[in-house]
Amino acid sequence: MESQVHILFCEDAFEKNKIDPDFEEEYLSAKKNSFPTILFNFDDFTMSGGISSATKRIKAADHVMLTIYRGWMLTPNQYDELYQALLLKNYRLINTTREYQNCHYLPDSLKFIENKTPRTVFEKLSERDSIEKIIQKAKIFNDNPVIVKDFVKSEKHDWNTACFVANASDAENIGQIINNFIELRGKYLNESIVIREFLNLNDLTVHSKSGMPIKEEYRLFFFNKKLLGIFEYWEEGDYLLSKPDVKEFEEIAERIESNFFSMDIARKTNGDLVIIELGDGQVSGLSDKVDINEFYQRLQKLCSDYLPV
Repeated sequence: MESQVHILFCEDAFEKNKIDPDFEEEYLSAKKNSFPTILFNFDDFTMSGGISSATKRIKAADHVMLTIYRGWMLTPNQYDELYQALLLKNYRLINTTREYQNCHYLPDSLKFIENKTPRTVFEKLSERDSIEKIIQKAKIFNDNPVIVKDFVKSEKHDWNTACFVANASDAENIGQIINNFIELRGKYLNESIVIREFLNLNDLTVHSKSGMPIKEEYRLFFFNKKLLGIFEYWEEGDYLLSKPDVKEFEEIAERIESNFFSMDIARKTNGDLVIIELGDGQVSGLSDKVDINEFYQRLQKLCSDYLPV
């Protein structure tokens, strides 16, 4: 019986059995809130030794333990390798590989949020004419502005050169933006080019380093379909308005096929709220404004309700 929920963190790349410094505050909060923790070596897994080397210091549990990963992003194939390796040691990740991909890859998320998110087209970069095909698909946006990204990430900090397109019908410009984006993403490109409708969102400020416009956005976390919390997305900018009523998003969460996920929402200039994207909760970051101890307190409470008595 899964009597305790464990948290899996990334190990320091240079010091074995020590937490990756980027996750130290979460690691300490997890322990403070009575979560048993285990470590694996992300760098060994993704760069050199493979999954066996990355998990070799994890001792097998006596029985199956439900496990939540809090660490760096993985491709679905990498996640599946990790899932299977941990299961052999009696640690079962909260989301199956299918559930992970449901929220990690935007096209897989659309079936859950399509009526509440910007219009989207995409094309896998599998053929020589893939860029021409996605430019053709972008014609549905007419001469309206759009943004370019892949299945997971954008290059929003290179806003004017690799993300934002002022006129979707300008084939030359959109092609240049796509090529710039592909070059910047390099080996980290996630499978495809995605073009999305640009919405007029409520302004907060302009990013101090990149000059990117920062909008009023929030990140919601859901565990077992229940709202864990709603958090301000950006560290910069003053959120002058009260946090939005998210009842409609809690209803949408009920039909999302994942046990732990994030949902990014934003307020349009007319006051309406939209979903920007979903993310797997295990690899969705927490901004510096989040009270991490409170986050893990709430997660522990939801885990206690989730597990059988």
